[in-house]
Amino acid sequence: MRVFKGLLWAVAALLVALLAAFAWGRLRPPTPEQGRALALLHKDQKPTAGRNANPWLWFMGFDIPADRVDAAYEQQRRRTAAWAESYKLGSGSATPPEIQADFPKLPSMSSRERDLLCRPRDADCLGKVRAHGGEILALLARHEKLRGRDEALSDFDYIWGDIPGWPFMSIPPFATGMGLWHTSIAVDFVDGKQAQAMDAACSQVATMRRLHAHANSLVATMVFAARLRGSVRLFSELLSELPADASLPVSCAGAFAPVTAEDVDMCPSMQAESAIVASPELFGRPEHWYENWNWSGSQTQRLLAADYGAMCEPDLAQRLLADEHVEMMRHPPRVDLFDFISNSTGTIISRIPVPSFDAYLARQQDTAATLRMGALLIWMRDTPRDGTSPSERLAQRPAWMRFAEDRHVALSTDGRSLTMGVLDIAGQGISPWPTTWALPAGR
Repeated sequence: MRVFKGLLWAVAALLVALLAAFAWGRLRPPTPEQGRALALLHKDQKPTAGRNANPWLWFMGFDIPADRVDAAYEQQRRRTAAWAESYKLGSGSATPPEIQADFPKLPSMSSRERDLLCRPRDADCLGKVRAHGGEILALLARHEKLRGRDEALSDFDYIWGDIPGWPFMSIPPFATGMGLWHTSIAVDFVDGKQAQAMDAACSQVATMRRLHAHANSLVATMVFAARLRGSVRLFSELLSELPADASLPVSCAGAFAPVTAEDVDMCPSMQAESAIVASPELFGRPEHWYENWNWSGSQTQRLLAADYGAMCEPDLAQRLLADEHVEMMRHPPRVDLFDFISNSTGTIISRIPVPSFDAYLARQQDTAATLRMGALLIWMRDTPRDGTSPSERLAQRPAWMRFAEDRHVALSTDGRSLTMGVLDIAGQGISPWPTTWALPAGR
């Protein structure tokens, strides 16, 4: 009997010790390093003024009046929130509700039609328009409403999603109208409407730059980085054929203003990414609190905070603006017995290396470099020659238009273009970004 009682006391003591360790693991404060990273990741960076393009992007493919979009988005948000609240792993549909609206859908583009449109990485959009003029004009006529909806992005200031957090959530259909506005600008230029096309080209650059710089989604940031780079590419094409005595529209000055930290900042995107690991839906929302006894989203986020928070450090933006090579250090989380007891699943997840952020940062730098190149082309065009050669004028450019040495920015051997390499080598893929930039006419 005494032995039995002794075992009971031992088991009870063990349970008390485990409960105490569990409670301490869940309730203890973060370390100073984690606290700083969490403060950066929880800082509210949503713009306080302007219009949010997120609802518009969700309903890009619907023939819906502008003044009804916000209401349709709110209904969609509520449907998705109700679905996320009731979702439980292993039961019900794992697919979020489809986009619904009480308005007809606009005709979608076929793969053939998308191939006809100019893409961000195209080196010769004007050539494509000249080669397929009739087909492209017919395409633009068929999708006039969709093109208008893409052009209407110029009325917005940022992209801030507030659909309930969900690790596998669908994203706005970014590609719905992509390429229509871009291609229509080239069509206008080829048709002789050069002033109109130049103004639209600079408006497109300014729009893509604004939305790219103010987005809280990694996907949106990368999509609009590509669209921004493509917009500058198109502008440079038009500029190379614009008569030397033609003046540029006022809109170009704002579009190619000096790059700022906002043009390279990825903190809002990383805030959203880090929130995913703390999402209660990651393993299915439990019915009872005890069903996820081995998982704590907040603890897991704390363990990963150093890596994600490093993307929000103020000095990072300055390094990116300086166009220097940036390689993010890894911060393997230090876990102990209390972490294993109170958050075993999260501890395992924290041991999996976070995605490499270096490629994303290099892409941001390439985007900023593209803006610098557009500004440099304007500067080369507007700067009096005064007997100087293009190479001499290139050396005299303003300091903010300078690039990293490993970009190898230089005049081509024939003196008719500039060359500029990219830092995001991995992102070149099978469809690389062009590295040659034609000089403006007469320069």
